[in-house]
Amino acid sequence: MTQQNKNTGFIAIHLIIFLAGFTFLIYEVSWNRMLSLVLGATVMASTLVLMAFMAGFGAGAYYWGKQASVTGKTGRLLAFLIGGTGITSLLNYFVIRLFLPELYAVYAVPDSVIFLIALLLLSGSAFLMGGVIPLVSKIVIHSKEHFSSDLGRIYALETLGSTLGGLSAGFLLLGTLGQRNTVFLAVAINILLAVWLLISKRYNTEKIEFTKKESPIPDEALSSRSDRRTAIIATLASGFFVLGLQVVWIRFFRIYLTNTSYTFALITSLVIFGLFAGSWIYKRRGDAIKKPVKTLTWALLLMVLLGLAGAFVLVKLPELVMFPLGRLNEIPAVRILLIPAIASLLVVLPPAIVSGFSFPLACRVYSPDSRKVSKNVGLILMYNTIGSVAGPFLSAFMLIPLLGVVKAILLLSALLLLALVIITGKEENKRKRNVFTVGLLGLLVLTFLLGEIKILPPSFKKLDREILYYRETVEGTLVVAQEKNPGTFIRVSYVNNSAVIGSTYDAVKAVKMIGHLPFFAGLECENVLVVGFGMGVTTSAIAAHPEVEHIDCVEIVPGLKEAAPFYKELNNDVINDPRLNLMAGDGRHFLQKTSKTYDLISCDPTHPVLGSGNLYTKEYFELCKAHLNDGGMVSQYLPLHKLRLNDLLGLIKTFQSVFPYATVWLGQYHAILLGSRQPLKIDFEAWSERMGNMPEEKYFYFDPYHLAVCVMMDDQTIKQFPEDVRINTDDLSYTEFFSMDCFDKQNLTNNLAYMNDHRCLVYNTFYNVADQPLMKRYLAGNKYLNESLYYMLQGNRKQALNKLREAVRVNPEDREYPFLLRFYFNKVE
Repeated sequence: MTQQNKNTGFIAIHLIIFLAGFTFLIYEVSWNRMLSLVLGATVMASTLVLMAFMAGFGAGAYYWGKQASVTGKTGRLLAFLIGGTGITSLLNYFVIRLFLPELYAVYAVPDSVIFLIALLLLSGSAFLMGGVIPLVSKIVIHSKEHFSSDLGRIYALETLGSTLGGLSAGFLLLGTLGQRNTVFLAVAINILLAVWLLISKRYNTEKIEFTKKESPIPDEALSSRSDRRTAIIATLASGFFVLGLQVVWIRFFRIYLTNTSYTFALITSLVIFGLFAGSWIYKRRGDAIKKPVKTLTWALLLMVLLGLAGAFVLVKLPELVMFPLGRLNEIPAVRILLIPAIASLLVVLPPAIVSGFSFPLACRVYSPDSRKVSKNVGLILMYNTIGSVAGPFLSAFMLIPLLGVVKAILLLSALLLLALVIITGKEENKRKRNVFTVGLLGLLVLTFLLGEIKILPPSFKKLDREILYYRETVEGTLVVAQEKNPGTFIRVSYVNNSAVIGSTYDAVKAVKMIGHLPFFAGLECENVLVVGFGMGVTTSAIAAHPEVEHIDCVEIVPGLKEAAPFYKELNNDVINDPRLNLMAGDGRHFLQKTSKTYDLISCDPTHPVLGSGNLYTKEYFELCKAHLNDGGMVSQYLPLHKLRLNDLLGLIKTFQSVFPYATVWLGQYHAILLGSRQPLKIDFEAWSERMGNMPEEKYFYFDPYHLAVCVMMDDQTIKQFPEDVRINTDDLSYTEFFSMDCFDKQNLTNNLAYMNDHRCLVYNTFYNVADQPLMKRYLAGNKYLNESLYYMLQGNRKQALNKLREAVRVNPEDREYPFLLRFYFNKVE
């Protein structure tokens, strides 16, 4: 073979391992996202997905590493693995996208069976992926002299490809190409690589690695049993520690950061980037290491120290990173990307770098000879992935629920120290072992003697608030607090860094409208499904109607039930209503697996760009429609903030594409979607009678005219939307993969103005209005109110006050306007 061909082959095999890693992370990100739509968007479900992936990867590394050691057709086997990964991943896409939902809908298959099928699918593809690094190791590594640098380079390029694959999927491909085309792109890359390997017939003449019977390996090329044991324990402990920490890190960051798909795609990718950086350092320095066993031991200790230092940084993250940035925090790119990047550089990257350095070092400790390299690399990779399965499992299902995020890091660090105690158990240096033992005991004592460590949203660090309730779960950290300012009674509730319930009048009004509007519109309702309990305000509005016999409520965050009593004045103590059946879980997942149907499905999720985008897609609305009884309705919260105008109109159009007779109602700064299968024509006399039967409330005005003029859009108005307004789908979701322009504060102003300027005729929805002049006055007053809100958002309080006074002048019958003069301007008129 000529030198040029050798160089070409050298470059090609490294390009192959890079592209393979690139596609592997695209698949992992895609599978996790797709399965969240089927299994539920919960931390536990995603942890099981990660565990299945890592288990398959580790088993594949071990099996294919052994196969590679006894074959001369390495290139052909590599083509089979890469091509097989593409084909099975394509099959996975169609099974997850089409087949698994059908098992729920048609055959009522239980969750356990769906989970098993999903785990088999993922582990099957990952089993093929796991063999790629051992095979490439056999192709590239030929001598003991360059063992470390060659192995480090292979691992570095695979992890670099994985990093770029994860970032590309999260930030570019899924948002522009969509889920299907992103998977198809990765499949195409795999198939092309496989075809090239088969056609070129490269790497098929590699010399078969010798067995002991054929050519005994010299004693100096063998590791001692103690060294091999050290390598296995170290790589297992390293995978356990870093992947266990990854689950804890993500939970930690959810408390502090703006929770979007971009934020956590960035964090996850930086973990893998750390593995790349560490393996590249090993590639440059590995050959010079004279005492690899000692170096590996110190690397594990360094991981412990970096993990503990990261815990301190995480606890102090607002003071160390967020607050010093000051007004820069108001810039969306800073809040969503820069702060997570800085936090990851301080917390995530250091131990990940050491882990990336440790893996090829452990391979060298286990077997420093180039013979049997594929088998040995596969074995070490298998143990590494065993740890990578056990770590997330322990963190998600035991440590966080029982100890909380801070103590979880302390115990993970203690377990890594335990691995060091075991490794040094037979060393003559008792001093080192004693130091590790003392450190282990110290961490255990600290973990179990420390009191509860509360990790609160950043705003709690600046404001003096009394903590009334605090609970950490895998799905979210819930805190209820009360302002300490004298003379005030303001309670706030957060799940992670998102407010569960707005404390302002307009927020309370909107969530109550979600519950009341269907009943006032004439819905005959006995059975209700509420997706998202929050603090129970919407549920209490529904429960206020005596004809309701049963309310199923699905809430993803456990603990909200215990926090609800703090809001009795808003939710009327609905938690003790015997008609309420509160269930933990993902609302969309519940709809997929249940055969029950309802007269009303009500949904008040968090903002779609902050984690609940899957509750604003066409597929979700179709799920709701499939579970409605004849004559049933769907009511759903629709935010006007953090959405560009085209995005807002797109969500309305998406809803109307499923519910042709959709209407949109405005509750000051928030909107409500109301949909049904039949035209919504409301008898105003009956509407008024139903409202007149309601008991008076402190935070809601049961005024039939006032609520009637809140209807802003009907199906005819929606049909006149601009042509470029797009439907929001699971495949291509612009709420999940959003533009940073969504965080422009002007969006709320623009959306409110559009609503006011393009409102429908109230008589398109209502008939039998006896006092039309009165309706005309209410309509005029509502327009002035919306203009007042518009100027309020612009910071022009003088003009806002003038418009609200105009509303009072033209519509003195509306009791809300004098209240708003007092509420917003402290004016009594």
